[in-house]
Amino acid sequence: MDINNTENCEVKKYDEELCVNVQKIYDTCKDKDCLTDMRVYLSAVDQTLIDNAVNIRARKSKLVWTTVRLEEVPFNKGFYGVDMVFYFKTDFEVYTGASRPAIVEGLSFYNKKVILYGSEGSTTTFSSADLCGAPRCPGSNMPIAEVEAVDPIVLNTRIINPSCSCCCSECETLNLPEQVCGLFTEELTDSANRKLVVSLGLFSVVRIVRDVQVRIPAGRFCLPEKECSTPTEEEPCTFFEKLNFPTNEFFPPENNGC
Repeated sequence: MDINNTENCEVKKYDEELCVNVQKIYDTCKDKDCLTDMRVYLSAVDQTLIDNAVNIRARKSKLVWTTVRLEEVPFNKGFYGVDMVFYFKTDFEVYTGASRPAIVEGLSFYNKKVILYGSEGSTTTFSSADLCGAPRCPGSNMPIAEVEAVDPIVLNTRIINPSCSCCCSECETLNLPEQVCGLFTEELTDSANRKLVVSLGLFSVVRIVRDVQVRIPAGRFCLPEKECSTPTEEEPCTFFEKLNFPTNEFFPPENNGC
């Protein structure tokens, strides 16, 4: 075998090198949080049902919004604190003695903070994509904090009788993001004779990214090879015959320890 020809083939795998702008992950972490006895805020009508409930069962919970705030850690250059607030909307079945349960939905939230490394930067970035040519981040080149999470697992729910008629921390007006307020047709109240609490299990990933320029080997441009097809009308039975039989729905796969 000609060694020179082999080397030439390896070199020709890539046509050139390109300088691209990408978001590099400088630091990341994963977490499994058990959120115990979080207060559930309800509308006045739904709260009345809780006050008279004899039993309650959680149906499902959904992560509807997360606010993320990034700030530098004093005296520790390159490190940033990521402040997050997770907002959950949970549906409950409330039994008040009637034959059928009433369905109520409530809001709970959880504050979380982590510290990650995000490197340093002191430039100001201007972009034509910004309105009026304003700097994207005046005075500094802050990294970006990103949070990923899945819908939580409902672990427990219960109703508690507060030890005091009105605790100061509980009676403050709820300061909720606009995106969260729009999910409820009625205003949420903070007053309650009996409080509904829920325990959730949350899986999340937090990372800090920063725009960097790197050089990568490149081949050809990615041109589509598949032609666009227009959907055609066909007989329902003809479409049904093309479907595979759902064997796994009738015979669930076994766990072989893999």
